Amino acid sequence: MGQCCGKIPSDEDAKNIRDSIEGLQKQYQGDLGESAVSEYAVNELGLNAEYFDKVPHGFDGVFRNGLGKLVLVEAKLTEASGLKALGYTNHGREGSVEWVEYKASLMCDPTSSMYTPDNAKIGEEILRLGAENVSFVVVHIDPDSLQTDVTTLR
Repeated sequence: MGQCCGKIPSDEDAKNIRDSIEGLQKQYQGDLGESAVSEYAVNELGLNAEYFDKVPHGFDGVFRNGLGKLVLVEAKLTEASGLKALGYTNHGREGSVEWVEYKASLMCDPTSSMYTPDNAKIGEEILRLGAENVSFVVVHIDPDSLQTDVTTLR
C-alpha cells in the first residue's frame, strides 16, 4: 500500500489496514492468553514448565506433573470454552491423539520448522509413550470475565 502525502485511502487500503490490525489483535490475544495460562499451569495446577522451543502452530505449553509425566497444555482466550474452544485441522482436532502425534513427529523432523534438538526430545518422548498416554489439558480464560476453567482430555 503505497501512500504519498495527503492521499485519501481507498476502500481497498482501508480493508488492508483493518485486516492487518485484526491479525495483530489475534496474535496479541494469543500471546497474552498463552502467557497467562502458563502462569496458571504453574501456580494453580502445580505443573512444572518443561523447556521447549515454542514455534507457531505447535503446542502452547509443555509441562510435567509432580510425577514427572508430560502434560501438554492448550491455551484459549476465547468466548468458547472447553472442547468447543478447540479447532479442527487437517490432522485432527486440536488435542486429539492424531493431532498430538502429528505435532510430535514434526518436532522430530529436521526439515520441519518445529524441529530443534530440545523439541525433538519432547517429540520422541510423546511418540515413545504414545500420544494417547500423554496428558492434554485445555486451560480457557474468558476474555470478558477473566474466569478460568480447565478441561482435561486425558
